[in-house]
Amino acid sequence: MGIINGNMKNEITGIILAGGKSQRMGTDKGLLDLEGQPFIKHICDALQPLVGSNILIVSANKDYDLLGFSRVEDSIENKGPVGGLYTALNESKTKINLVLSVDVPMVSTELLEWLLKSHDKTFMVTQTKNEGKANPLIGVYDRSMGTVFGEHLAGNQLKLQQVIENVMHQTIEVPEKWKDQVQNINTQEEYQNLIK
Repeated sequence: MGIINGNMKNEITGIILAGGKSQRMGTDKGLLDLEGQPFIKHICDALQPLVGSNILIVSANKDYDLLGFSRVEDSIENKGPVGGLYTALNESKTKINLVLSVDVPMVSTELLEWLLKSHDKTFMVTQTKNEGKANPLIGVYDRSMGTVFGEHLAGNQLKLQQVIENVMHQTIEVPEKWKDQVQNINTQEEYQNLIK
């Protein structure tokens, strides 16, 4: 298993950002069904071998409590991913945080393990990239980024990509074999294509 052994589970927090408005989908994305389980359950299942029960869900939706993991509501509402990450990283007890948005139900433990192994601790953020497009919501964040997000919130700077550009970060290309796993399911059309 490389760097991730039983002891590592206490050193990594899995953070799932599920507080979005899901306007394009029209319903809470995390609760959409995929093969008999909600999106968020698939993501938790992929995270658990790496983080154990150390999973933090950022959402105001109490339905997520049924999963049995910690849930926290945005400390500052309606500030998008920057607000969600600020809340989560201030709540986290670990230096290393594996961050996922709730709309990537196809992620696997293998992909997440690769991401953790690829993370260089000298960087504040490691984000993935697929087909030339960076995805900061499949990434690894140092807990100290909570302070950085706080500063950006204070100035109402809510573009996540801009925050990352301003800190030491690395962007790594997702290997071809896992490209399908990193697609974001944001619209009804994408969802219908997924469950065909």
